[in-house]
Amino acid sequence: MHDTDVGDWVLFGGAAFIALTSLVIIMLRRRDEVLTELTREAHSERERKKQAELAEKRKAKKSKRAA
Repeated sequence: MHDTDVGDWVLFGGAAFIALTSLVIIMLRRRDEVLTELTREAHSERERKKQAELAEKRKAKKSKRAA
Protein backbone atom coordinates (compact mmCIF):
# COMPACT_ATOMS: atom_id res chain seq x y z
CA MET A 1 0.00 0.00 0.00
CA HIS A 2 2.63 2.55 1.06
CA ASP A 3 5.76 1.60 -0.80
CA THR A 4 8.34 4.24 0.01
CA ASP A 5 11.73 3.59 -1.41
CA VAL A 6 15.03 5.42 -1.11
CA GLY A 7 14.11 7.90 -3.84
CA ASP A 8 10.99 8.95 -1.95
CA TRP A 9 12.97 9.45 1.25
CA VAL A 10 15.52 11.54 -0.62
CA LEU A 11 12.71 13.73 -1.99
CA PHE A 12 11.14 14.04 1.49
CA GLY A 13 14.51 14.96 2.97
CA GLY A 14 15.19 17.52 0.24
CA ALA A 15 11.76 19.08 0.67
CA ALA A 16 12.19 19.22 4.45
CA PHE A 17 15.61 20.84 4.05
CA ILE A 18 14.27 23.47 1.66
CA ALA A 19 11.28 24.17 3.90
CA LEU A 20 13.42 24.57 7.04
CA THR A 21 16.02 26.69 5.28
CA SER A 22 13.30 28.96 3.89
CA LEU A 23 11.69 29.27 7.32
CA VAL A 24 14.99 30.20 8.96
CA ILE A 25 15.70 32.83 6.29
CA ILE A 26 12.23 34.35 6.70
CA MET A 27 12.58 34.40 10.50
CA LEU A 28 16.01 36.05 10.33
CA ARG A 29 14.71 38.75 7.99
CA ARG A 30 11.77 39.42 10.29
CA ARG A 31 14.08 39.57 13.30
CA ASP A 32 16.24 42.15 11.52
CA GLU A 33 13.16 44.21 10.59
CA VAL A 34 11.87 44.19 14.17
CA LEU A 35 15.31 45.03 15.56
CA THR A 36 15.65 47.95 13.13
CA GLU A 37 12.18 49.22 14.03
CA LEU A 38 12.81 48.99 17.78
CA THR A 39 16.19 50.69 17.43
CA ARG A 40 14.59 53.53 15.47
CA GLU A 41 11.85 53.89 18.10
CA ALA A 42 14.38 53.93 20.94
CA HIS A 43 16.43 56.58 19.15
CA SER A 44 13.40 58.79 18.54
CA GLU A 45 12.28 58.33 22.16
CA ARG A 46 15.75 59.40 23.38
CA GLU A 47 15.61 62.45 21.12
CA ARG A 48 12.11 63.32 22.35
CA LYS A 49 13.23 63.00 25.96
CA LYS A 50 16.32 65.12 25.29
CA GLN A 51 14.20 67.84 23.67
CA ALA A 52 11.74 67.77 26.58
CA GLU A 53 14.61 68.15 29.07
CA LEU A 54 16.04 71.08 27.10
CA ALA A 55 12.63 72.74 26.98
CA GLU A 56 12.26 72.24 30.74
CA LYS A 57 15.68 73.78 31.37
CA ARG A 58 14.82 76.76 29.16
CA LYS A 59 11.54 77.19 30.99
CA ALA A 60 13.25 77.05 34.39
CA LYS A 61 15.93 79.49 33.22
CA LYS A 62 13.29 81.86 31.86
CA SER A 63 11.23 81.76 35.07
CA LYS A 64 14.42 82.35 37.09
CA ARG A 65 15.13 85.50 35.11
CA ALA A 66 11.57 86.75 35.55
CA ALA A 67 11.78 86.35 39.32
